[in-house]
Amino acid sequence: MKQTIPAHRRSGTASSSLVGRLAALLACLLLAACVNTLGVGVGVGNNGGTRVGVGMGAGTTSVGVGAGGFGVALNTYGDFLNNGPNEAYLNNKAGIKQLNDGNLDAARKIFTDTLEKYPDLPDSTYYLGLTLIYQGERETGFGLLKTYREPLYYRATSAVQRMAAYLEKKPELTAEKIHKTMNKERREGFDQDLRERMEMRRDTW
Repeated sequence: MKQTIPAHRRSGTASSSLVGRLAALLACLLLAACVNTLGVGVGVGNNGGTRVGVGMGAGTTSVGVGAGGFGVALNTYGDFLNNGPNEAYLNNKAGIKQLNDGNLDAARKIFTDTLEKYPDLPDSTYYLGLTLIYQGERETGFGLLKTYREPLYYRATSAVQRMAAYLEKKPELTAEKIHKTMNKERREGFDQDLRERMEMRRDTW
């Protein structure tokens, strides 16, 4: 005979599960204060809900931000998006795919159009600069990267500007090498910003 679980017991089980998940997440956050690095992932699901993930380790952590929250790298180049309205995020994501597929004219148009609608958007500025370098317009591309400014992320901003000025003086580097190096420097800048913020919060506790 099939046994039916009373509604109030099913509700209690679901509540216990939710409490358990929240407790586990809280434990991870508390443990983060004892480890060297922390990775946080926040994304928007298809149903509009927000998903949160926390990862820790002793090595370098990758931090990307998209659609208003931290996200994971989009590809093997380590590309990631940090901010902007949802439309701009989706446009930039499509532009990155075109860039990595070698469709440079299409990528350039996407980033340019996005900047026309959202002037000075850091993600679009950054990837348009890289696209121009791929197209052989190194001076213009590096010039754009040196104007990159990420509000509230001082380390990321200075990392991109400093590395762009440095790589500009190395004409022997390929666009692919510049792309990967810039991404690495930008990611580490965001990581440092995040670590410093967590340290400040921990000190206030």
